[in-house]
Amino acid sequence: MSLVQRLAGVGDWILDPSIVFAFDQTGFARHRLQFEPTDLHANMSGRVCLITGGNSGLGRATAEELAARGAFVWLLCRSRERGQAAVEAIREQTGNPNVFMEQVDVSDPDSIGALTRRAQWSSIDVLVNNAGVLLSELSTTKVGLETTLATNLVGPLQLTAALLPLLRTGTRSRVIFVSSGGMYTAIGCGAAV
Repeated sequence: MSLVQRLAGVGDWILDPSIVFAFDQTGFARHRLQFEPTDLHANMSGRVCLITGGNSGLGRATAEELAARGAFVWLLCRSRERGQAAVEAIREQTGNPNVFMEQVDVSDPDSIGALTRRAQWSSIDVLVNNAGVLLSELSTTKVGLETTLATNLVGPLQLTAALLPLLRTGTRSRVIFVSSGGMYTAIGCGAAV
């Protein structure tokens, strides 16, 4: 690791928790100093990767990149129609036929339970908890949880816990939680009420 990368790491350690210069272009410029281009050449052939919210945004980009590297990619989506459309587009774009979709609402414990009961996987190598919301109005789920909390925290933890046995059988399995710097500025939104 070069001196520049070490200094950038110190900057991350100091600035990221404060939010100052962390989620803007200066934060991006600082973080990119630690980027290793060879990481993009990872061969994911045969690896089973699940991505919540994989039909759009960062989840979709993650699904595309994993599929391009040969992974078996499962989009875990709330909307069957949008999820299936994303599956078809990713298959066409990457040439990887091993892109699939399962319907799940990560804010709903019953939906997570149903997904894990019908699980088709013998092992999981990567779980990306990406699905999230940031609502401006107070909203609750059918079990009475605030929707942002249920979607961004409680549901992903429940899903991860339910899939732990399959993650433990994977090859150097990873669980990744995706969040947004925008959450820091959400004072006064439904989630903060």
